[in-house]
Amino acid sequence: MKILYPIILFLTLSACQNEQEQPLLTTIETMKQTDVLLVSDHTLPEHLNLSSGGANGEERRFIDPTIQSLRAKLQELNLSTYVLNVEDMVEDKSIDNKTTFEAAYAEFDKVLNAAVAANVTILSVHYDANIIKAADYGSANDYIGGAHVILDQRATSNETIAFAESIIFDGNVLKLLNDTGLRIRPDYERQIRYQGNLTLNIIGHSKGGAALLEIGPQEQAQELFGTPAQIVENIDLPLTKLAETIFNFRQSNNLDN
Repeated sequence: MKILYPIILFLTLSACQNEQEQPLLTTIETMKQTDVLLVSDHTLPEHLNLSSGGANGEERRFIDPTIQSLRAKLQELNLSTYVLNVEDMVEDKSIDNKTTFEAAYAEFDKVLNAAVAANVTILSVHYDANIIKAADYGSANDYIGGAHVILDQRATSNETIAFAESIIFDGNVLKLLNDTGLRIRPDYERQIRYQGNLTLNIIGHSKGGAALLEIGPQEQAQELFGTPAQIVENIDLPLTKLAETIFNFRQSNNLDN
């Protein structure tokens, strides 16, 4: 909804946003014209995985179609929406060595900081691990994954806390995901989970609000629905409500110019 000033700039930025192939400086400038940033901060399954591939090393296969569906719903609500992938930060979109890996994430963080400075509403979308035995998890108890909302205590603006709570309480997004059959992470049905996270430590400062949403356990989603495309089809209602919640949050906080 932000108004673009010169018409030439509007056309240029729109083309760049659609192609998702702009250089870093243009990407940073685009944040000034963006309402919602959808973040995909895992590496692709075929790329170098330095503890960055997510659940089973293939989380992006599930994240990407989910984000694209959510993006379309946000755009239907006239919210300017940008998708940020870490591989977009390197020229050939290939992360196959540690040097490129580190450079890509360094540029990725610059875009996140630009989004924070522009008061963009930022959502990092993930799928959770399913069940990890205590011995493998390094804990006294098993890890039981599920849908939940995460913030990092090092970076929690008032707006970020309000945004996370709006997903849980106003949009009832976790309940709607649970209604599809996806498990909510135990004890987080009605509260935010706090944990250290590199992305959240940056985006949590945004006056536009920011959060990480775990859609549900990745393996459980596969068992219930099948392919990533079929998963997205079955969570259409929660994603629709999530888009509406983001729209209402921005409206109620006067975040549109």
